[in-house]
Amino acid sequence: MTTQAASIPRTIQHLHALRQVIRNDIFEVVFQPMAGGRMLRLRHVDHGDVLVPLHDEDIDLDRWPKAGAFPLFPFHNRLRDAVFQNDGKTIRLEPNSANGKDVLHGPAHRRPWSVTELGPAHIEMSMDYRADDEWPFDFRATQRFELHQDRLIIRLGLTNTGSTVMPGGIGWHPYFRHSTDEQIRITAQWQWDPFGLGGLSEAGKHNLRTMVTSIPSDTAQHYSGWTKATVRINGGATTTLLGDDALSCLTALQTSQYLCLEPTSHVAGALERLPDACPETGMRLLQPGASLSGTVSLSIS
Repeated sequence: MTTQAASIPRTIQHLHALRQVIRNDIFEVVFQPMAGGRMLRLRHVDHGDVLVPLHDEDIDLDRWPKAGAFPLFPFHNRLRDAVFQNDGKTIRLEPNSANGKDVLHGPAHRRPWSVTELGPAHIEMSMDYRADDEWPFDFRATQRFELHQDRLIIRLGLTNTGSTVMPGGIGWHPYFRHSTDEQIRITAQWQWDPFGLGGLSEAGKHNLRTMVTSIPSDTAQHYSGWTKATVRINGGATTTLLGDDALSCLTALQTSQYLCLEPTSHVAGALERLPDACPETGMRLLQPGASLSGTVSLSIS
């Protein structure tokens, strides 16, 4: 089996002409479909860049920059040793070159996407993936972005287009602007320790009885049963994320350069725990022809 991305240049340059832009009176959103279906910029009329802006010349598909936003298909976060179990078989993936022997965030953000629908305030992109060494299953992934007055609606979809059962999930990975005066609020039911001794067993999750109001620097935090996440920067605009039941998990990571709030369909580490991942992890086993879809909204106030 060969890796289909081998013929795609790893560093994307001179692609400005292939950018796509949607806008309304409040937002302007810039995309680069050829570079993994990425969002390059999200600008607000009053508050400027909401995300860390990403420039075409900075995009390296092997070592992605920490800016903009990209899709997470068909899994997210780190798969240690690039190996998991499926239908009684051991599946070994080709590791990302930037992650040693591990693989991170699936292959979709390293492949070109096609624009299937475009209007002044909406865009839809898709990718038909063919099984290779980075993921041995066929699937179709879709992203749809719609501007509705003061909010951006993001719709994600995954369909198993192969002939065997496929584990899979969906998610979105934005890099929000960071400041030293951030106020974070996350409402969720559970917090997980996906790489602890308890793995993803009942011992690996903890009931959250209060709202999360801070997260440690440089350490990813994993939640499930989340309903709302907000961040306020420098006492100014408040960015609010709301996810539906299909995107019931959230990863949060704060550094000195950015803040990630990543809505996903499953908890980090769920893939490597198959076939024993408990149902609460959100990991799906998609029959041939089966689909998974979810929606998240982003607003600024």
